[in-house]
Amino acid sequence: MTDSHDHPPVEMARMTWPEVGAVLKRRPNLVILPVGALEQHGHHLPLGTDSIMVDALCSRAAAGLEQVVVAPGIHYGTSANHDAFPGTVSIGLDTLVRLIVDIGLDLFRQGVDILLVVNGHGGNTQAVAAAAHELRQRSGKVVAQLMWTATIHDAWNVLEGDISWHADESETSLMLAFAPELVREGKAVDERPRDLPFFKFTEEALLATKVDLGLPKTDALSASGTIGLAKLATKAKGETMIAEATENLRRTITQLLEHHGTLLAHLTRTAG
Repeated sequence: MTDSHDHPPVEMARMTWPEVGAVLKRRPNLVILPVGALEQHGHHLPLGTDSIMVDALCSRAAAGLEQVVVAPGIHYGTSANHDAFPGTVSIGLDTLVRLIVDIGLDLFRQGVDILLVVNGHGGNTQAVAAAAHELRQRSGKVVAQLMWTATIHDAWNVLEGDISWHADESETSLMLAFAPELVREGKAVDERPRDLPFFKFTEEALLATKVDLGLPKTDALSASGTIGLAKLATKAKGETMIAEATENLRRTITQLLEHHGTLLAHLTRTAG
């Protein structure tokens, strides 16, 4: 395994079958499956924001790792809370589970050792976890899953606002760094949601929900679709968050490869 970034593409869709086959002959190997969404992100961010960000991060984190391939992302997710806004396309939890499981099983058929599902949308959380569980049971392989924003720790401190939820300071900053040409900065608005019992509109709260009531309907909280202070966004903030996320995701990938044997033995004993 090398950290050199002078390397052929890691995105499976841009590779030839012999190139993918060469990676899968290296043992252990790992395939990353990004999962995003197609949903409204206010007046200033594109519908594909979640998919664009998770795809880009996975490719950055995997760059130069000879045992790693990034599969084409799933660009539809569970987004029913945004269904009042045109362009949002939501699929059911069971549909998303079946899609992830079918893709995973076919990758394992080809000789993949580790599947890492990287989720880019909070509404997908239950489906991704259920799919990972089913894949472990059916394949006996190492299947890991994580929410990509969980790879950001200290870098949240660059944010100035008290809300980190949707099309806000954090997502707008990230998109200014990932794909600035897609951000309509002049159309960004700041909009605070109304208070709801059990809800704190921060990324940390979303990742550590103590009482899960499901995601509230966005149109009941925001007229614009933005929940947060988008006007505070800067490219520099986004770059700081991306740098930490890339480093931490890359570390996770290398640790999964390094500890594959131990993880596989443990999972095999558990399944038996």
